[in-house]
Amino acid sequence: MPHRTIELHVDRDSVAMGDDVVPHAGVLSVPRGTLLSAALELASPEIRSPGWSWVAVVDGATTAVWSVDHGVQLLVADRKLTRGPVDVFFRYFVQIDPAWLFDRLAHDVRADRRALEEEYAPIAREKYRAELRRRERELDGRFLSTECVDALRHFGAAITLHADVACDFTHDGDAWSVRRADTMFQVFRGGGGPIASIRPHALGEAWLVGMLGASARTAAGRADLPNVEPLAGLELTASGGRWMSRGATVVQVRSELAARVAQLAYGRSVAEVRALLVA
Repeated sequence: MPHRTIELHVDRDSVAMGDDVVPHAGVLSVPRGTLLSAALELASPEIRSPGWSWVAVVDGATTAVWSVDHGVQLLVADRKLTRGPVDVFFRYFVQIDPAWLFDRLAHDVRADRRALEEEYAPIAREKYRAELRRRERELDGRFLSTECVDALRHFGAAITLHADVACDFTHDGDAWSVRRADTMFQVFRGGGGPIASIRPHALGEAWLVGMLGASARTAAGRADLPNVEPLAGLELTASGGRWMSRGATVVQVRSELAARVAQLAYGRSVAEVRALLVA
């Protein structure tokens, strides 16, 4: 007599390092004759964050895009499951827009995550910038204090965007971006990753002012930083081209100058750092 149920052997990618601790593989049973779409919805990942995309691979074949936004979007004709077990693996396609991803895969583009990430990257940047512009228009909060912005402008910065979670400006031909990343104050200059990750926020602001002030001093033919003793409490260790601190105060910077600026800024307000640099 045929089995009345079919086993689904389900697994998924991990989404972060801590997610690796618990295995994700499991077995589900569905009634024979269950539609593939319904089975995939039942087996879908428990991580349900809007905007996250998953590609469902069924018995080795790319079969659907799943997201909490749109549910199961089949890339094949729906069918009743009549034989098992069925292997289902959900591949994590990060925060690629699920509708965009489905459209690309539906046009027979290979499910190559790296290639699709690269293709989607400029779209993601534009969407993120549009969201920042919306926040700048509609929300009253600003990421940097008025005192910090005034100091940046004093040292030649031109603010191009300022919202509650981000600030962009240009200085001496370079594009700078400052972002909130959880509890971290992150600074970017040009392309690539952050040139600084700092906590607390107040130290990040003082460091940022210090960096522009050092640049202004150099342009004026002066020493980049004044001959001032750093305040006690911040120790930085150089390792692999980075300078890092330990403890509650976090400083991770990528240049020797950035490290010296952090030591100057530590324990000092934006106004104090500005005054030292213009003296």
